[in-house]
Amino acid sequence: MREVGLTEGGGPGPRTRAFVAWTLRHGVALWAVALALAVPAAVRTASLYLHLRSDVEALLPRKAPSVRALNELRARMPGMQHLGVVVDTGSADRLGAGERLLDDLAAKIRQYPASLVRSVRTGDEQERRFIEDHAVLYVDLADLRTVRERIERRRDYEVTRAMGIDLEEEQPPPLDFSEIHKKYEDRALRKNGVRERARYSSPELHTTMLVVELASFEMGGGLAEKLLSRVKSDVAALGGTEHYAPGMRLGYSSDVAISVEELTALRQDLSLSSVLVVIAVGLVIVLYYRWPWCVIALVPPLLLAAVYAFALGSLPPFNVRELNANTGFLGSIIIGNGINFGILLLARHVEERRRGRTVFESLVIASWGARSGTLAASLAAGASYAALSLTGFQGFRQFGFIGGMGMVLSWTFAQVLIPPLVFWLDRGEQRAVRPLPPRATPVGMIASLVSRAPGVMTAMTVVLVVLAGWQSRSFGSSFIETDFSKLRRADTWVSGEGYWGRRMDELLGSYLTPIDILTDDGSETRSIAAHLRSDMKSGSLSAWVSRVVTADDVLPPDQPAKIEEENRLRRVLTPRIRSEMAEDERKLVDRFLAKPDVVPFDARDLPPGLTTGLRERNGRIDRAVLVFPRPSRALWEGETIERFVESLRAVAAQSGGRPGRVAGSLPVSRDILQGVRRDGPMASLIAFLGVVVTVVAVFRLTAISAVVLGSLVIGVLWLLATLLTFGVRINFVNFIAFPITFGIGVDYAVNVMTRYVLDGVRDVSRAIRSTGGAVALCSSTTIIGYSSLLLAKNRALWSFGLLAVFGEVACLTSAVIALPAAIELWNRRHLTGTRWYEHFRQKS
Repeated sequence: MREVGLTEGGGPGPRTRAFVAWTLRHGVALWAVALALAVPAAVRTASLYLHLRSDVEALLPRKAPSVRALNELRARMPGMQHLGVVVDTGSADRLGAGERLLDDLAAKIRQYPASLVRSVRTGDEQERRFIEDHAVLYVDLADLRTVRERIERRRDYEVTRAMGIDLEEEQPPPLDFSEIHKKYEDRALRKNGVRERARYSSPELHTTMLVVELASFEMGGGLAEKLLSRVKSDVAALGGTEHYAPGMRLGYSSDVAISVEELTALRQDLSLSSVLVVIAVGLVIVLYYRWPWCVIALVPPLLLAAVYAFALGSLPPFNVRELNANTGFLGSIIIGNGINFGILLLARHVEERRRGRTVFESLVIASWGARSGTLAASLAAGASYAALSLTGFQGFRQFGFIGGMGMVLSWTFAQVLIPPLVFWLDRGEQRAVRPLPPRATPVGMIASLVSRAPGVMTAMTVVLVVLAGWQSRSFGSSFIETDFSKLRRADTWVSGEGYWGRRMDELLGSYLTPIDILTDDGSETRSIAAHLRSDMKSGSLSAWVSRVVTADDVLPPDQPAKIEEENRLRRVLTPRIRSEMAEDERKLVDRFLAKPDVVPFDARDLPPGLTTGLRERNGRIDRAVLVFPRPSRALWEGETIERFVESLRAVAAQSGGRPGRVAGSLPVSRDILQGVRRDGPMASLIAFLGVVVTVVAVFRLTAISAVVLGSLVIGVLWLLATLLTFGVRINFVNFIAFPITFGIGVDYAVNVMTRYVLDGVRDVSRAIRSTGGAVALCSSTTIIGYSSLLLAKNRALWSFGLLAVFGEVACLTSAVIALPAAIELWNRRHLTGTRWYEHFRQKS
């Protein structure tokens, strides 16, 4: 069968014998070179894992609007990442004990080096005192004039009345400043009336907290880990909460806690996954081969392929410098998928050795029998991975670069390095191991079932395909996971940052870290702020924004004019007028006039807490608008996030100059959703087309190609139906399982069909018993790798493991049961002497 690139019923030719002989003759040199190059490759790989990043920003391309905005923010601003230390005192009477604990902790934190901590605050007393001391300067000039003019009218009335002029028909001008009082009642840093105290404490919520500002922006979590570790150590040194009062609890919140929590979970998940995979896969392989040296024969070439793939990915033109939440577990996937090629090669070798052939003859037949199928499978898998590199989504691109090379290298190393390793290790033990009776193995039982009842198996396949097609009819973008709260580690909402972050937000009345809109000058800042405040009054932003802060809110304009207005107000505010005022109005005026020697100030005089997020490295504070979102469960939902961020970007574009750049976690989330919707379907389509091209290139345009691809389509259709049945949604991590399923899922059908053709006999059950066992072992090792992710704390990783396991089971079932049953049924009903694929070739 030259048209399919295989020799039916034949055997290995001289080229195969020469190739195997060459690998055995130069085995020492091949392994020496491979191990020597593995040293720098391992160093490169270790460097990538040391720069593991858990933040979702790393998944986006650098040209994404949110990433460009964050990079500009980091370049301009010295900080804005915080750690909240929150204490739940359990009751209001223990609030003082909680505050003493935080005071002692703050004293220790203030001793930390400036390279680690910028500031630590247990409240905003310093900022409140500054504003109270300069209260008159924080009042709008027009409002000061209104107060003065009303007092002057009342003074003139009293003077006229004292002169005896008849004013009985005229009512005295009211001294009413209620609307002005209402306007400024929240100005002294009260956050929407939630927190009255200068300290970050609430008796009603029995909660107190302190805030630590990280020294500088960072990517990767190194400073954050160092800070949180040191704070936890100091809390322990102070005796913890029990030393101050029983029944109190302490937790950590905000950016630093999120970064450390997610990065720690990712590392733990990867470590646990790796250990479980090594143990379980090694055990399964030994039980299957019943040869003690099989693990040594398979694993070293595979590890070399993995480290080489990462090392090559770090070099030009790929230039991968750090791993993200998607590519962090790629090493396990390369090993879990790449081991398939070695398994099939070794399985054929063991089979031939147990038939009594020599080591060399067994290796020759194994190389000949496994090469075509595994090559097709590796190219298909490589094509499916490479399709991901064609997208703009960074979380997919790295997967494509490294995964694609990993598949090709795994096949290459299996063909080149396994033969000499097996030749050195195989000392005749396998001849002494008698194979199990065919029907005693699970694969043998499946083969017997297919052979006895192909019609029943085919009918069941048709029914399941129809049901799956009906179930999958509604699949679309609505099944993308848009609730970001479901993608964090599972325990965060019970005892982690998710829980303590909500306590902090409730205490403050707004998020601690704002969204920052960057501008190019003060006029653009004022324009954007004016539009935002207008929308807060009449538009949709009122539901999402707690407050908007600019330089004008902390560095008031018109200071000389306000001081002059204050002096005029003092002159007209006579004792008689004061006595006529209501108590609350008198307190308001006294608040403005409390300090008689107010002088103008500039940005250098402002306390740090007032300028966080505004003050740039060059000292300017007028080129940023801080938007504090209102705490809401809705801001975890993709639809709300998209509407909110798009509203902010629309307002930022109205500045008159270059559009303002909207920087923050919510814009990143919005761009993540957009990237998945845009690049996910495209990557899946390209991966599928790559698999189709690879299969056709190996088997040509024959019935075999149609059957192999049909098997894959059935498996993927079953996968979709399973997801819809169990309500599993697609997210930015598990979307990768679709291209992987295309590449790896076709592996099983390809190898079953390759064995069926090469055997040269009309017996599909024999193909299942021989190659089907190795295929099942391949799938078992892959399922073990994916199943280990079901223990992950990170929900996104967990969902990837679940989806990938579904895909593996579906494709394996299609390749080992549905496809052979259909072929067996066709052979029995339609053909007598001609094989089914020859029949179709003759018809064409």
